[in-house]
Order: sequence, then C-alpha cells, then structure tokens
Amino acid sequence: MKIKDIKLHLSEIPLSIPYPSTWNPGNPETKLFISMVEVITDDGIHGYAAACDSSQLLAGIWDSHIKPLVIGKDITQIEEISTGLINAAQYAYRPWIVEIAIWCCLGKYCRLPIYKLLGGAKDRVLAYASTGSLKSTEERIEDMERFISEGFKIMKLRAHHDDPAKDLKVIEKVIAAANGRLQFGVDANQAWFFTGKKTVAKWDLKKAMRFARELEEMGVIWLEEPLHQFDYEGLAELRASTTVSIAGGEINSHMHQFRDFIKYGCYDIYNTDPTFVGGFHVARKVTALIEAENKLLAPHTWTHGYGLAASLQLAASTDCCPFIEYCYDPPAWEYTQRDVMLTEPIRVDSDGYITMSQKPGLGVEPNMELIDRYSVMKK
Repeated sequence: MKIKDIKLHLSEIPLSIPYPSTWNPGNPETKLFISMVEVITDDGIHGYAAACDSSQLLAGIWDSHIKPLVIGKDITQIEEISTGLINAAQYAYRPWIVEIAIWCCLGKYCRLPIYKLLGGAKDRVLAYASTGSLKSTEERIEDMERFISEGFKIMKLRAHHDDPAKDLKVIEKVIAAANGRLQFGVDANQAWFFTGKKTVAKWDLKKAMRFARELEEMGVIWLEEPLHQFDYEGLAELRASTTVSIAGGEINSHMHQFRDFIKYGCYDIYNTDPTFVGGFHVARKVTALIEAENKLLAPHTWTHGYGLAASLQLAASTDCCPFIEYCYDPPAWEYTQRDVMLTEPIRVDSDGYITMSQKPGLGVEPNMELIDRYSVMKK
C-alpha cells in the first residue's frame, strides 16, 4: 500500500471544432489541456487523476516538492499528504490531482468506487445540461429540444453579453419555448476574468440585483457567479434580496474561503470542485460545512472527463447534492470530445441521471495512447 512512484503527464489534445467559451471571450478554445498524475504503489496499483491545464508550474516543483512528499507514504496517509499539498500550492498551481490519484489507488485497493469510501449516499446522480457559450435564441431553443429528447430535466444557460438585456431576451424566449418541460439555471461567469482579446462588462451589485429580479419572474432555479468570488458582502446582500438561489465557489480553494462564504451567507448552492478546492479530503470537509448550514452542493465539472469523474464521486457521497453539472454544448462540445482522454465517455441515462460506475477508484481509466500521442512533457 506504499507509494513507489508518481508520474506527471502533460498533454494538449487538439479540439476538432474551436470552442468559444464565455469565460475566455474572444479566445476560442483550440486544445484540451490535460495534466495527469499517475500514482504507482508497491503492490502494482496504478491510480490516475487529471486537471484541465497543462501545468508547467506543477512540473516545476515535481522533483523538489511532490515526489519527496508522497513516495514511501502509505496510500491511507491522506491527511498528511493533503497538508503537504496545501503547502506545495504556495509554489504551484492546484496540485490537488495528486491527492485524487492517491484516492483512486485507495479505491482500487479496497475494490470500491471512491464515493462509497466517502459516504455512499446514492448510486445515481441527476445531471443538468450545462452550456458554456453564447448562441442565438434559435440555436438555444434547438439545443433545449435536443436536451429534452435526451432525458435532461435541467438546462443551464450563460449570461455574458456586454448588455445583460440581450441575455435576458434569450433566456426568456428559451424558457417560454420549453413551456414547463425543463427547468433552468443561469451562469453569469462574473467570479473571475481572463485578460483576453475581449473585455466583458463586469457586473456590480445593482446590476446583479436587477438581473436576479428578472430571473425571479421567469422561474429560474439559480443564478451562478453573479459577482466577483471574493465580494463576500455583495454576494450576501444579493442573496438576501432575491428568491432565486445564488450559486458559486467553483474555483475557490481551501476550507477558509468556504468558511467565509458561509459566515457571510453568500450562497445557497456551492459548486465545490475536488480538482480546484484541495482534493477529496478538503472537499468532504467543505461538504460538511455546507450540510451544517442546510445548503446545497452541486459540483462544478467544466473541465473534462477526469474532472467530471472526480466531481461525480463527491456528488454521490452526500445527500446534500441534488444534481451535478454535465458539460454539453453541441456541436463544438460533445460529451465524446469532453471525455476523449477516457477509454469510455461518461454518459447520461435516458431519464437524465448518471448511474455511478461500480469500478474501483474514480470509475474511469485513461486513454494513455492518446495522452502519449499529444504529450508535451513528462516527469
């Protein structure tokens, strides 16, 4: 059960169609960036996890911080390894996939999926179809009909035009066309900003309040990331002003940030992502805070197949998670493209649920031939 070796695989897989995401306006995504960790134990177990970047920063501390931290450790020494990674994060970008890969080994050793080791609350998780770009009303209505035909019960739309009135027009018409057959969430992507080719107008509290009032009239379930991630007071004031649930926290790390979200009363729905927050160990502690406040968890997954696999394990471990994000925005972002680094994609059943894999660990395996083909660095 001791860790014999740990490897880092950095790959950049070309996308067949450039993807115009709302979080990086003016810079269409042309590659799927993969930072994959492979943990190898002395009894021959291989555990894997991956993040959505090609992290040269993580590679820079691999020999100096990561290998000395984990090699020789037992795979059950999660607390000690997690603490070491929190310290290593001062030098590198989100090293949490190291911890997730160790959990994958632990699951394989116990012959159980990770969600059963973390609590095993349910074997199926409701998925919502999460779009990630701006489209015309007609295109979004076409997407909406497709999602309904495929069994989805919830769809998330993006609000990221310079003029929020344009977003509201699209949202209103799509909801009207759904005619009660689908429920809706809206993501404003205001928690953080790329410095790219196009600058998007930032929302202030008054703008967010006006937008939320319009969504109330439409019956939207939640408004996601309506203000900057560290505007604790603004988020709390917004949440107190509306009946629409306020969601966020997807890119936040460490327990202290979530302690402050809860202290100020920022969110109704927390989008905690194990690959961003600190791995499963920290994510489960954060989930306990969320449960204690009688709030909801709906993990973020807009990364790729390995990110979805990790968030699924967290979602199925607890009763406070009503649904999970399923990133799906055809034709540019098909689930087969999202999961291209997996040997099998993660699919949604005909009734809108994902049935949890009973394979041990993360429940998925890497397509190493593809990862090696597009490798840019190995450690």
